[in-house]
Amino acid sequence: MHSGGERCASPDSLKVEKMTDFNSTGWIALFANHQANVEGWDPVTRVALVVDPERGVMRSVTDYPDFSRLIMAHKLVSVIPGRGHRAHWHNFERGVPLTEEIIGWMVSELGTVVPFTADGATAEDADVILAPGVEAPPGSNRPAG
Repeated sequence: MHSGGERCASPDSLKVEKMTDFNSTGWIALFANHQANVEGWDPVTRVALVVDPERGVMRSVTDYPDFSRLIMAHKLVSVIPGRGHRAHWHNFERGVPLTEEIIGWMVSELGTVVPFTADGATAEDADVILAPGVEAPPGSNRPAG
């Protein structure tokens, strides 16, 4: 399960590599112009397998000439409901704050918990995670100066 689009408006935040992808194996295959979830491993060669959507089969990543490497992802083991928590960004875009409901928390096999919102984007880069009934801190709605 891919976490969705990048939510950060700040170009500086894109420099920090965050592991926000979840899938069933904990690995992602990188190719020249795309990425794909590793769906399993060949039992004989032990090579990572990805879905070939055009053929409708699993293929070894090494079958693709543009295969680059594998990167780690969160191995998804559970999803729990958000239960009223909200994510708040003090300075989302051009000084405008944003608060969105967290609809769930993705849990990795290592115990990492990442909140996500209704649009499927993660909220791990939020400035504050608000408990149910708690409002954003004073001054967080002021545009950046």
